[in-house]
Amino acid sequence: MAIKEEEQKKNGMKNATEKLNMKVADISDKMTLTEIREYLRRVEKGESVKDLLENKDIKKIELDQLQKLASKQTS
Repeated sequence: MAIKEEEQKKNGMKNATEKLNMKVADISDKMTLTEIREYLRRVEKGESVKDLLENKDIKKIELDQLQKLASKQTS
């Protein structure tokens, strides 16, 4: 019985992890690789990125992804 419960718990954690992974946004359909690199360069230099993000219809989750990427680059 304990083995079955442990297996169910393991499967539940796997499903939760898969759902979290699906929430990761794919920014590459909104910005080109060149634009992403330019965004990262500007963030590192402390320059404005406003013009790069205008008219891109970028959602908050996608912006969060860009910010995480920038944090990894600068640390």
